[in-house]
Amino acid sequence: MEGNTTIPDDLPSLLSSPSTTTSSSPDNSSFGAWFPGPHSPYGPVAAVIIVIVLLCVVVGTVVGNILVCVAVCLVRKLRRPCNYLLVSLAVSDICVALLVMPMALLYEVLGQWSFGPVACDLWVSFDVLSCTASILNLCMISVDRYYAITKPLEYGVKRTPRRMIGCVSLVWLGAACISLPPLLILGNEHGSPPGTDAIHCFVCQNFGYQIYATLGSFYIPLTVMIVVYYKIFRAARKIVLEERRAQTHLETHSYLEINVKNGGGPPETKVAPGTTAMSTTSSPAVSASVSRGRHRASSASTNTTVS
Repeated sequence: MEGNTTIPDDLPSLLSSPSTTTSSSPDNSSFGAWFPGPHSPYGPVAAVIIVIVLLCVVVGTVVGNILVCVAVCLVRKLRRPCNYLLVSLAVSDICVALLVMPMALLYEVLGQWSFGPVACDLWVSFDVLSCTASILNLCMISVDRYYAITKPLEYGVKRTPRRMIGCVSLVWLGAACISLPPLLILGNEHGSPPGTDAIHCFVCQNFGYQIYATLGSFYIPLTVMIVVYYKIFRAARKIVLEERRAQTHLETHSYLEINVKNGGGPPETKVAPGTTAMSTTSSPAVSASVSRGRHRASSASTNTTVS
């Protein structure tokens, strides 16, 4: 019939072809192609959540430790030598938050190291330096607290600003002795492990250095802190027991005195009838003055009789 149009037989296939559908809808996987990257173990949503959480940790660490430093600097009562180690601990934590955690965040999310070998060496050195300084500061604080509790008078005189600055310098010098050998002598690990094309950044894997670093930056300070805090616990417990014993003795002594004044207690300590409590508790000086007054009174009566 004239005016009728014919429908092609392959119209359903044309409507469902990929060319027509992809041209009208964007590629949903394009975001995951550049973030977090092909080597990342996380999906886009998980990577975003991890970035937000870790950024909150970084910001909280920086703000909290800056407040500690500001409080010690501005409050006069806190500007004491005993707080120098706390400021040093706060500075080491700020270094961790600013120099180590941001690059570690990107390294974790991206799944590979994308900043080159020089940045790898610097990042690993700052990581070992800051973390070791933080641990050694905690160790030095524990030793300082131990001497402050067990020898308060003697150690209070010796805790001068110069000596506390020397302790802080010793902490950072020890941390530098652990972090600098890979940077200056041994070198760190930067490259692709076998079986993957992702570039990674590791601290020096030399066996001798690993033993030296783990003992100096973790196991030895940990052992010192455990022993010192156990001794602090024993010393504090001994002080508390002595205070309780003294308080009990004082209460018992006060009870006996009150009991004696009220007529109780042993017969030899009872207050005689008609006498006051002052006569039983009078001192030798009071007794001497009373006897001296009696002697004067008797002398006066004798003179009166003679005259």
